[in-house]
Amino acid sequence: MAFVSKEIIDEIKSHNDIVDVIGSYINLNEKNKALCPFHDDHSPSFSVHPDKQIYKCFSCGESGNVITFVQKYNGVSFEEALKILADRVGIKLNVKSPAKKNSAYQKFYEINDTALKFFKNNLISNEGREALKYLGDRNIDKDIINEFNIGLATNNKLTDLLSKKYDVNDLIEVDICKSINGKTYDTFQNRIIFPIIDEDNNVIAFSGRKYLSDDLKDNTLSKYSNSRETNIFKKSGTFYNINNALINIKKSKEIIITEGFMDTIRMSTIGYKNVVALMGTAFTREHLDKIIKYKCRVILNLDQDDPGKNATLSIGEELIKNNIDVSVIVFDDYKDSDEYIVHKGKDAFDIAYNNRIPFIDFKLNYLKSNKNMKNSDEISKYINEAIKAINEIDDDILKELKTKEIANEFGIDESIIKSKLKTTGNKKVVQEEKKTKRYNKYDISEIRIIYLMLYYDDVILYFENSLGYLVHDNMSNLAYKIIEFRNTYGYFNYSDFIDYISDNEVLNETLKEVMKYHNDEKYTMSELDDYINTIKKYSIEKRKNELKKEMNETLDINKKIEIANKIQNMNKEVLKW
Repeated sequence: MAFVSKEIIDEIKSHNDIVDVIGSYINLNEKNKALCPFHDDHSPSFSVHPDKQIYKCFSCGESGNVITFVQKYNGVSFEEALKILADRVGIKLNVKSPAKKNSAYQKFYEINDTALKFFKNNLISNEGREALKYLGDRNIDKDIINEFNIGLATNNKLTDLLSKKYDVNDLIEVDICKSINGKTYDTFQNRIIFPIIDEDNNVIAFSGRKYLSDDLKDNTLSKYSNSRETNIFKKSGTFYNINNALINIKKSKEIIITEGFMDTIRMSTIGYKNVVALMGTAFTREHLDKIIKYKCRVILNLDQDDPGKNATLSIGEELIKNNIDVSVIVFDDYKDSDEYIVHKGKDAFDIAYNNRIPFIDFKLNYLKSNKNMKNSDEISKYINEAIKAINEIDDDILKELKTKEIANEFGIDESIIKSKLKTTGNKKVVQEEKKTKRYNKYDISEIRIIYLMLYYDDVILYFENSLGYLVHDNMSNLAYKIIEFRNTYGYFNYSDFIDYISDNEVLNETLKEVMKYHNDEKYTMSELDDYINTIKKYSIEKRKNELKKEMNETLDINKKIEIANKIQNMNKEVLKW
């Protein structure tokens, strides 16, 4: 976890009122209540408390402060949530987490990272003049170059440089260089370099684009040349720009998928920060698994030519099969988003984005596009293909609407179309049986003690002086952490304590359990004493059982008498309560 001081965290929280922030995500009523966004809520059980700057759900037990709400709602890390809130109020904060290194491949990441520095330096050197001019002609300025770490590969210098520090076999393994007839050559030469960076900010591969005048005329050279697949680069599971886009995908719950690097870069420059590119048009199970993990809608924005439309159709059908919401951006005149934005501008693209169409409409339009709508046989063929497409719709209402549209468009009876549709039938919804945890009197006592400790300093002190332990380890550890916070800072505040344990998953789950069970902040000292005495009695009963077992196992009569006396004294102690 990147270090951020408590002072900075407090400043960010103080400038982000919890009601304003949460109200920008969900609809709060006049009493600051709402349906809980963290479980399937049917009556408002989620409540925001502006005086304490916390929220609580009285049903599922979720609770926290403004930071944890942003973190949980957007599915981002604590540091990413801090950054979102800091940006919201204009506080400069750099908390970009360092790249996570797989120790087995760390040297490969280091090689690629060093190579990237070399490529970036080339671009701003004298050797980079023509490449910079080419990028400038394509409206790629210095800010964009820096944001996307664009570099330049020159003529066969990188291998010589890296081989002084790294084993040549490792350079070959990661495809920085190739060996031909015993001689090594740079994999990328005379190409503008786009690094491919994974979700953990590791440089895993490179893509090089030709830019020299002669090379652009040479059709034997591919426009782009990518690193071959290695242990750290699997083309089939990679999204270009995922390192920059992921936090915005989680925040917006939406991912825009393009076909090319330049489409992704261009869209990002006009404010679309949740956009990624496929490495080609192939969409794989690995891509699908990642989208399922992101829990987001998909907007397809592939090229507008026939190959791009075919890919859109194929990808969309795979997403629909997996119950993922899919829509498609369509526009005329230009092949891709890069060209469209350059020639028509941001406003025109915004209109195309805002008027994107559901995938079923894209598919129906696609099926119609290659038919002669003046030919009855072609019309019949289209309607039958459309019926197959409508059959794939799970939503009965949408299926009904599309049936009406087709019937009205061609002036045929709805019943004819419906006769060919499969009936959805009554789907049996299998509801997972909810297991309600049963609490005994000891569980209830320790949960109640911790709940009161979270709200009252004097309860923390009373617990520490009169008991100091609890029955279960997870509850004890949470109580110890509360005491530790108070002793460290000289006060206790629930909102600040949540930040204190933000990276401890076990403590957070225990806290959730406490908040889910009890929500009454009122108490009396006699009630608190009852809880504490219940825990003490549990400890004594546990010790008595251990002594009885010891007494049964020993043959020494004097030892038996000694143990019996201890048990009797314990019973007398309990009677005093």
